[in-house]
Amino acid sequence: MTGTNKTRPSLTLSNQKGFVVTVELILIITILVLGSLVGLIAIRDALFKHYVNKQSTEAIVADAPGKLLGKAVDFDEHDAPRIFLFDRTLGDGQTRRTLIGVRDDRFTSREAIYYSQQNCSGTPCIKTTSDETTDSVGADAQAGSGNVSYFNALQGFPNYAVGRGSDGLPGALFRETTEVCPVDIQSRWVSQKVVAGEPCEAFNVDNQPTDPAYAGCLANSVESCECPGSYEDESDVLDNYVPEIERSLKKTVAQVNARIGPARSLEVPSDFTVGTLCCREAYDLDPKGLVDAVVFVATEKLIEEQLDLSDSPLVEEAVLAVIAPLEGGINCTSFIEFRAAESVPAADNSAENALEQFEAPFWVNAPSGQAEEEWFSTEPTGSEGR
Repeated sequence: MTGTNKTRPSLTLSNQKGFVVTVELILIITILVLGSLVGLIAIRDALFKHYVNKQSTEAIVADAPGKLLGKAVDFDEHDAPRIFLFDRTLGDGQTRRTLIGVRDDRFTSREAIYYSQQNCSGTPCIKTTSDETTDSVGADAQAGSGNVSYFNALQGFPNYAVGRGSDGLPGALFRETTEVCPVDIQSRWVSQKVVAGEPCEAFNVDNQPTDPAYAGCLANSVESCECPGSYEDESDVLDNYVPEIERSLKKTVAQVNARIGPARSLEVPSDFTVGTLCCREAYDLDPKGLVDAVVFVATEKLIEEQLDLSDSPLVEEAVLAVIAPLEGGINCTSFIEFRAAESVPAADNSAENALEQFEAPFWVNAPSGQAEEEWFSTEPTGSEGR
């Protein structure tokens, strides 16, 4: 039987090609996977070392039994760590925060708490946020250096401050309410003062810094006179005294005319206006001696405009004898808008103040590491310092 010899196609070559490709792919994947694992392990170790090193440099604040207060976000001018304290107790779903300084025996805040009685007792009050130069004399007795905090104002939150605790030190946390403080202030708790014992001091609102008023618009013949920059018009206060000023001015002019004789005459023009006074922002016009001082300035201007007494020294002396007792400074005093303050309760115990749950003395953690006596130098990067 004859037939055609048929041979089966060889699959050896194609099979070998497929086998080679598979081995190469497996080898590549193995190298990539192993390399990635090694890289991930190296990254993990680096992150862990960075975290440990970071922990060793961070200052963690705790109280005497070891209850953590928080991590220091910065340090004040006395090197006391400051922490964020979060207030979630107002019941409106919002969380508020404020900066609290921690010393070894007390809590501090930039703002002070004011009291209606001596020795920091009675009704507590607090200033409103962002009152600029108001009550800005700090513990160093320098104006513009203390007792004004901007942090809460930047957040749009009520003001917070540390005041006297139920046992005095270490202090308690208070916050501003919407109610106006209905009492006179007699003392205040200035927690930032570096003193032995309680930082309570007598305080009188009347003994605030004064600033001379701008009188360029007072009894001015110019129809339109504006206060200079950073000054505010005090017409709303001055208008209350205008009737008394006008009566006193007419009386003074009559006394001057009696001294200078019939040859001369001083008159109050029919279009005369008292004008206005200007005080710096955050200051109010001081009414003490205001009427006499304004009359003195107005009379001087009328004499300057209507009389020439340079050739009559005796008459000039007689006129000065009339107006001299009226001379006085026209001052502006800083004012403080007080709000009623309320205790900030602890998150887990509404009957306890947020700060009184911690026990002094307070402390911070020590750096970790074995080589405590070894110094490490880190070279600056190329862009550092630019």
